[in-house]
Amino acid sequence: MPATSRHHWGTDLDINSVEESYFDGAKGKKVYRWLVENAAKFGFCQVYSEKNKKRSGYNTEVWHWSYMPLSNYYLDNYVKNISYSDINGFLGSESAKEINMIQNYVQGIDRSCSSLSSEQPEEK
Repeated sequence: MPATSRHHWGTDLDINSVEESYFDGAKGKKVYRWLVENAAKFGFCQVYSEKNKKRSGYNTEVWHWSYMPLSNYYLDNYVKNISYSDINGFLGSESAKEINMIQNYVQGIDRSCSSLSSEQPEEK
């Protein structure tokens, strides 16, 4: 949904494939295993992991990884500055509030790796 995607922040990316079947194969399993074991060393986290009582929103996305030092900063600012009145101008925008898009989806991430340091982006 426009105005709610972490990809728009420039901190989140999809690696290799958005098809779950890729990660069921030998190559996909190898890539995913490496990411799980090493991504945090570089500041990345799989924010859409398995849903639980602390995580809502999107289903598991093994391909979606977030650069936490910046995305933590942007998430904090998003929550402070964006409201449902800012999510408008497209067909279906009225559903954002109905489904509690900000709380359930934008904030509905795995926060177990939120401890990766936050850094404020440099002003240019």
